[in-house]
Parts: sequence; C-alpha cells; structure tokens
Amino acid sequence: MTITRLGALLIVVSGFALALLQLPTNRPVALMLPNLDQGEESNEPELQSAFISGELTHEVHSATAVELNNGDIRVFWYGGKREGSKDTAIYSRVFSNSAAGWSEIHEVMSRRQVTQDTRRYIRKLGNPVAVVKDDELWLFFVTVSVGGWAGSSINLSVSMDNGSSWGPVRRLISSPFMNISTLVRNAPLLTEQGDVMLPAYHEFIGKFSELLRIDNSGIVIDKYRISHGREAIQPALLATAPGNAIAFMRNSSAKNPGELWFSHTDGSLADWTPLAPLALPNPDAAATVVQLDAADELLLVFNNHPSERDDITMAWRAAEDADWQLIHQFENLAEGEKIHNPFSYPFLLKTSSGDFHLFYTWKRKHIKHVHFNRAALLKMRAAAGTDS
Repeated sequence: MTITRLGALLIVVSGFALALLQLPTNRPVALMLPNLDQGEESNEPELQSAFISGELTHEVHSATAVELNNGDIRVFWYGGKREGSKDTAIYSRVFSNSAAGWSEIHEVMSRRQVTQDTRRYIRKLGNPVAVVKDDELWLFFVTVSVGGWAGSSINLSVSMDNGSSWGPVRRLISSPFMNISTLVRNAPLLTEQGDVMLPAYHEFIGKFSELLRIDNSGIVIDKYRISHGREAIQPALLATAPGNAIAFMRNSSAKNPGELWFSHTDGSLADWTPLAPLALPNPDAAATVVQLDAADELLLVFNNHPSERDDITMAWRAAEDADWQLIHQFENLAEGEKIHNPFSYPFLLKTSSGDFHLFYTWKRKHIKHVHFNRAALLKMRAAAGTDS
C-alpha cells in the first residue's frame, strides 16, 4: 500500500471515527400526549371521497396531512412523470371546514429551489411529512442526489404563515455514513421540551427504523433505534405516556414477510421491544394509525393482504389486549383487473373536531381523500359487528 493510499484510508477512518464520537447521547425525553377528546358528537354519518391532486403531473404519491392552528387541513404529496423522475416536486393544498372547501394546488418545493438553498445537486424529491410547532409549520421531505432511495437525505423547511410561503431548505445531518440513506414517511411527534421526534428509516445495507430528535434550530441532537437488521421500515409512531410509545412498521423482511411489525418502548425511547408480527397481513407496504378515546384504542389503515396492495382497509382495536377487527374497506381492486400496487401509502389524520381525513395513492394517478366523522365510524363498526 502506498503512502497516498494509506493517507486516504486514514482520512476515511478518521471521518467515521469522528462521526461515531458525535453520535447522540440518548438524553431523557418526554413526549407530548395526544388530545383524545372526541369532539362534538354528530347523529348524522358523513363519508365523502374525492380525488384532490388535480392533473398537474402524470403520477402522484405519498400524501401526508396536518391540522393547522386555525382548524384547516393542509395536505402534501409529491408528483412527476413517474416516481424518481427529474421533474418531481412537492405539491400542497388546503381543505377548509368553511364553505371555501379546497384551495388551489401549489408547488411548494422543487429540485431547483432545494439545489439553490442547499448548494447540492438534487436529482429527485420524495416523501414529505409535516408537523405544527407552535406558530410554525415544519415540512420534512426526502431528496436524492445520486442513485436511488438508498441514497436519500432528509431536508427541512419552515413556514411562518401556515404554508403560504417557506423559508430556506436545510439538509439534516442524520447519519454518520456519508449522511445518506435516511428517509421519512409518517408524522412526527413533539416533546414537552419543544423538540420534534421524527420517525425515520434506512434503506442502505440495513433496513431499519429509528427516531430523530430535532431541536428548535433544526439540528438532530439524538437518535433512538427502534429496529435492527433488514426487516422493518416506515415507522408509524404514537405516544402512550411521556416516556413511552408504540410503533407499527412496514415489513421489508425477506425471511418473515406477510405481516405488519410492531414494537413498543420499555421505559424509555432508547429501549424498544424486539419486533413482533401483528395479526394483520402486510405486502411490504406502508400503514397508518391513530388513537381514539384512549391511548390503546386504535384505528389502523393498511393493505389487507400478505403480498398485494389491492385494497385499502381499516381495522379497529378496542384495547391493547383486544383483537383487531376489520371494520371497513375503502378500496378493492375489481375482479379481473390487474394493476401493480393500485392502492398504497395511506395516511390517516384525526382532527381536534373528532373528524377523520384519510389520504392515499390511487393507481399512482391521483391522491384520494376520504373524509368521515365519528358517526360514520360508529356505523362502520356496527355494520362489521364489532359493537357490543
């Protein structure tokens, strides 16, 4: 080995050593608990659905949504000629509970804007997630400079006006391995200290889930590993106590496919139970979950099949030890119709009024929105025979 090669090797090793020395310290954290109020009761079931992504792009994917401080719902998704094409951008629009309904669609992030702000070449944009933090709206999203999704990085932009305009984009430092292979999919939580807990996952070499703790300045100050190996990604996180949480994860395992993964904390966010299969199928696809009237009463929306994304189904669990009950099917591929992954990436939002907003990818051509109230949910449960 020449001195030049040895020097280069020492630089690389030193870089990794420095990165490892700067790994987070897993400081104590207290999660903010969700508001479990039911909101106003309604005797009239309401269930409405519509395509809301327009015709701006040939394909759309990965919708997410957040309730703003004024009660409006802002939804984000990305679209382009196809997933991974150079024209991908992140789009958004607002649903108002007033007579105004849906706003116009706006492009909120483009490759050009992110390249300009981060001074890095950006090849494509992907999964957005958002969180309201005091009077600010934080938008996290994925970018790739080289290669596929395994080369992803997470970016952050902050809006001070509910998403009408956005501040400069910043690239998060989230991984010691060249700061790549970190992605987001599901909604962040907040801590009592005001930090953001961002569910994230890796897809390079290993496929695993983790939490990133981000302070008020947008800097990653801690990491908490949820899973290990190559089996679980895209964690959907819920707080059950200030120091405890549960996570549902997409099953990316080649050895144990076909079911959703589940884990929960055992006293702190640094201590998660081993992955356990949920008694619900999963075709290596994203799932979404919300809490109802108690921390362990849950609604889960997922693809109800071990190998195909041919449906969008909702399940209900009354308590931690109760069985899951299938209560409604929003989509089901018509008999004889053959489309690859027609329905995917559901995102369920429960609002402070007690209503529910479900968004998902419909045949890659549309983002579909389903709005239903608690009376409609109770009707679904009654029709499925889950009410005692």
